Amino acid sequence: MKNTSIAAIIAAGGYSSRMGSFKPFLKFGKKSAIEMLIDTYKGCGIDNIIVVTGYKGSEVAEKLRESGATCLQNENYSEGMFTSVIKGVKALDTRVSAFFMQPVDIPLVKKHTIELLKKKYLEGGKGIIYPDFCGRVGHPPLIHCKYREVILRSNGEGGLKKILKEYSSDSIYVHVFDKTVLMDMDTKEDYEKLLGYFNAGAPDGEECSSILDIYKVPENIIRHCRKVSEVSVEISRSLNNAGYELNECALKAAAMLHDIAKKEENHARVGGKILQEIGYGKVGSIIGSHTDIEVDGQGRITESEILYLADKLVREDKVISIEERFKQSLNKYQDNPEVLRKIENRRDAAYKIIKKIEAVTGRGFNYG
Repeated sequence: MKNTSIAAIIAAGGYSSRMGSFKPFLKFGKKSAIEMLIDTYKGCGIDNIIVVTGYKGSEVAEKLRESGATCLQNENYSEGMFTSVIKGVKALDTRVSAFFMQPVDIPLVKKHTIELLKKKYLEGGKGIIYPDFCGRVGHPPLIHCKYREVILRSNGEGGLKKILKEYSSDSIYVHVFDKTVLMDMDTKEDYEKLLGYFNAGAPDGEECSSILDIYKVPENIIRHCRKVSEVSVEISRSLNNAGYELNECALKAAAMLHDIAKKEENHARVGGKILQEIGYGKVGSIIGSHTDIEVDGQGRITESEILYLADKLVREDKVISIEERFKQSLNKYQDNPEVLRKIENRRDAAYKIIKKIEAVTGRGFNYG
């Protein structure tokens, strides 16, 4: 029977000298960078996790005492990261067929990305699997254990990257829409950038474009989404200027991706599920209700309501009025009471949202 046990080696032995703070313990929400990575791999069903420590090794081991990960102290950590690679690879047992090589300073790689790399490996054919974001190769690579001895025999000159480059014919690049495979944190500025990305909880513009490309969304749909995004952001900013705290990043991304599953039946629900599976729960929730929505006329305005309204205000890639948007449908189904009632409910929901916006901003709604 083929051995398909996959392990993860997390290199966390450096001094963090350029950062000025110890990188494994830097916080993302309530969790540290090292805890984030361990949780990500465990969430992918990878329980064989080796954390190679060095500087402050005893503190890392104590912090991870109940994590289920195995902590190994690299006595030679001062000689560079490759010594941590060697320490981790030596510790792999015969049950392991492949391993991820994960630097601790790339802490936000997504579960979905790890799953894609695993899937490609298990399909067979190649021994070195790299994540590729928009033509740029990132971390972590997934490496077959047939390269174990090659790595252990190396003098480390040029690092693991140079070793694996010799076997490029046995490599494959998996397209991912996860920019974090490129986002390390060598400096304080890098960390602040990563923290901003983490707090946004949404794909940025480059990631949205990658998602649309991978899902083969037609150009006319992309133009529509781009215009809906512009309208959504403009509305949200007017509300935030009036004292709201809407998540503009999540709303902008949701608007850019709201028709990702346009060809599917109940495309809002399907699109929302796609984004939730990728790891963007807030964005997926907003997308999931953009075709039909229950509006509380007295409640706070939500990102979902803004996307719903913006989508109704844009036909193809042109802004129109709500009256114009629904006029044709109302005329077409005037002899079908059931369908007509649904159309009227959608129109009335849009008008309710407009009234709520006008009440907050203190001025008339002038779209369309």
